[in-house]
Parts: sequence; C-alpha cells; structure tokens
Amino acid sequence: MIKINKSNYEFYKEIFTIIWEFEAKYAKMDPKAEFSPVNVLRNWEKESESLARKGLREGLRDSLTGLKDLPNDLKTELNNNLTSKKFPSLNILTSQIKNLPKKVLEKKKIKNLDEYYIIKEVLNDLEYGITESQRTELNKIFGEFERNYIEKNAS
Repeated sequence: MIKINKSNYEFYKEIFTIIWEFEAKYAKMDPKAEFSPVNVLRNWEKESESLARKGLREGLRDSLTGLKDLPNDLKTELNNNLTSKKFPSLNILTSQIKNLPKKVLEKKKIKNLDEYYIIKEVLNDLEYGITESQRTELNKIFGEFERNYIEKNAS
C-alpha cells in the first residue's frame, strides 16, 4: 500500500490533483468546484494533518482502483500527464493495488482496513481477473477479517 506521511504528503497530493483534474475533465465537471476532492482535502488540512493524510490515502486508493475501467487511450493520456511532470507511471502507482489479492491469498489474511477496502472492491467487481476458487478464498478471508474487526471494536 502507498504510505503517506508528512514528508511525502505534498508529492502524493499533487498526483491526486492530476488524477482528479483529469477525471473531472472527462466527466465534464469543474475540477475547482467547492465539493471537489482536492478542495475537501484542503479543508481537512486546516482541521487536522492526520485527517488530511488519511483522506489523501483513501482518495488516492479509490482513484487508482477506479482507473482500471478507463479506456486504454485515456489511461495513456493520464500516464503521460503524470510522467511528463516526473511522477511515477500509472503502472507503478497501481501495482500495489493489483498485487494485493495475490498477497492476501498467500498470507491468508487481510492486514488492515486499507487492504480490506481494496479486497472489497475486488470481490464486488465480478469481472476482476481472479479465478472462482480465488474469489471463494478471498471471500472467506474477507469475512474472517470483518468478524475479527467487529469483535475487536465492539468492546
């Protein structure tokens, strides 16, 4: 998973901004609108650095996960936008998300809420490139994490 801390926050915020502005352009939305994720993030920065880092991590994860449905020509365009500004390519940014189901299956455990939400998206996407047996196993691991999380946080 992408680790966002005080020293790399601005770096990942800029990546998030590039992705959001790209998405907004094709959704015919105003990227500077008050409700834009970047403006929400700025408001959180005023409230709490920790909240802003968590929000950026979740927003970036969601954005990167959602890019899998983007047509190849748009992925290429976004990738060029990122790399022309000396940021990592989409392949590098999304590799941790793509490799996560395999890692979870190997260790037979979801480690944290970040992994939980990515696995949830994988399971909800019936066209995601996993076999039926892998899907079944991920469902078991997912359910176990949920039960343990509920038990741990019920007290």
